[in-house]
Amino acid sequence: MKKLLVTGAAGFIGSNFVYYWHANNPEDCIVALDALTYAGNSNNLTALMDKDQFRFVKGNICDLALVESLLAGHDIDTLVHFAAESHVDRSISGPDAFIQTNIVGTHTLLKAAKRHWLDGAGKGGGLF
Repeated sequence: MKKLLVTGAAGFIGSNFVYYWHANNPEDCIVALDALTYAGNSNNLTALMDKDQFRFVKGNICDLALVESLLAGHDIDTLVHFAAESHVDRSISGPDAFIQTNIVGTHTLLKAAKRHWLDGAGKGGGLF
């Protein structure tokens, strides 16, 4: 049984991945993390909200303490990263949010994963 952390899980691609994964691996646990910005909608995940193997967390991938607590608290062994700011017009008028999520957020996920799987905080032995 795998334990996944899926970022951007309430967006179009993330939610479709979560449904696909659950349909093909119903025994796996999925922790869905999403900040619910303009592209995310928790209603995209409504059919899974009552499943024992599913947990939705509203939060930001830039929050290192949150990401580390999810990795450790749920014994996550697989990280699937879809969280991103992707609206081109918004990236021109307000690029800071894009830099924060797409660059800083991805770096935060990598740092947390490295600490958890490679630096001894987690079980280790994972692929990185």
